[in-house]
Amino acid sequence: MSIQRLLLSILEVYTWLILVRVVLSFVNPRPTNEILQMVVRVTEPVLGPLRKMIPMRGLDFSPLLAYLLIRILMNLIA
Repeated sequence: MSIQRLLLSILEVYTWLILVRVVLSFVNPRPTNEILQMVVRVTEPVLGPLRKMIPMRGLDFSPLLAYLLIRILMNLIA
C-alpha cells in the first residue's frame, strides 16, 4: 500500500468519524458512552480550533468546514 493510499484512507475514516459525531449530537447519548467519548477525543483536535475560527451562536458549522477542508486535502493528495 502506498503512502498516498494510506493517507487517503485515514482521511476517509476521519470524515466518517466527523459524520458519526454529528449524528450522535442529534441522538444525544449519555456522556459516559464510550463510543461517544472516543469519537469526541479523536475529532475535537480538528473541530475545536475550527469552532473558534467561526464563532456562531446556536449553530456549529465546524464539522461542515472540517469535512470540506479534508475533501480539498484529499483532492490535493490524489
